[in-house]
Amino acid sequence: MAAIVFIAWLITLIVYLKYRKRSKKKIHKLLGRIAVKNHQTVKAMMVNEEKFRKLIGHMNEGLLLTDAGHKIVFANRCACSMLKVSHDKMIGRRLSDFAVGASETARLEEILNRKRSGCNAKEELQLLRGDDEIIWASLSFSYPRDMKEIIDGAIIVMVDISQHIMLERKMHKLTGCMVQKVKQLDCTFDMQQMIGQSGITADEIFQNALKIIPEGLRYGNDMRVEIVYQDKRYASPGYHETQWMYKAPIRTRNKLKGHVAVCFLGNRSSRNIQPFRIGEKVLIKNLADKLGNAPAIERLTKTPEAQL
Repeated sequence: MAAIVFIAWLITLIVYLKYRKRSKKKIHKLLGRIAVKNHQTVKAMMVNEEKFRKLIGHMNEGLLLTDAGHKIVFANRCACSMLKVSHDKMIGRRLSDFAVGASETARLEEILNRKRSGCNAKEELQLLRGDDEIIWASLSFSYPRDMKEIIDGAIIVMVDISQHIMLERKMHKLTGCMVQKVKQLDCTFDMQQMIGQSGITADEIFQNALKIIPEGLRYGNDMRVEIVYQDKRYASPGYHETQWMYKAPIRTRNKLKGHVAVCFLGNRSSRNIQPFRIGEKVLIKNLADKLGNAPAIERLTKTPEAQL
């Protein structure tokens, strides 16, 4: 009986050891497959990470990542190039360090604090580069709520719009010049039409000219006109001489008969640009010439001084 029990125990042991050996082989094979898959996964992740870094590095827009304290933790190649600062010196700095002036710094900090709620924003600000040059940058701020485990600050995309701003200002300046040219042409046309009216007297011409001349000037509302012809004087209400005055002669048949004086009465510092541009001086001179050649004025005889 004992022999039978021993034989049964021995058989059981042999079967167990054989099954265990097979199980270990299966486990080893399974672990090997898992290791190969893990290696492939890690390799694929490294390849994707390298592709991602190249993609970020070759963006035409600057990309910045900040932490909760608004300090830069990542900057791509374009951002460093745009601000003329190396990557090592960029990390750890605040974007507000590149703002121009205290007001711009405070504004940028206010934007970063205000947009922490998760809303996106887009602002145009002036930034001071590492070479002390100032650029205009369009900044897009984003605080993605579903990426808190990756980044707890802001994602900032920067675009240099300095050239766009310059072109916009040039366009605005050219548009203003065109509008001013149209005003000058209208003024000249109105003067010519008024002078050519049938039956108009010299007094009426001078009185109308006091109103027409300021209409062709940039600061027409702040301009006052004086016209002197022979011994007669005409002046806009409130006219008085100031340091900003331009005077053009009135000539009839090549003889000096008087002048047109235009004074600026607005509140401007003497350090500012003079209110009379070259084109406006030419306009005043041309209008004075038209007055001197008007038929009604050529027939004007000397009369006592008159003043409006």
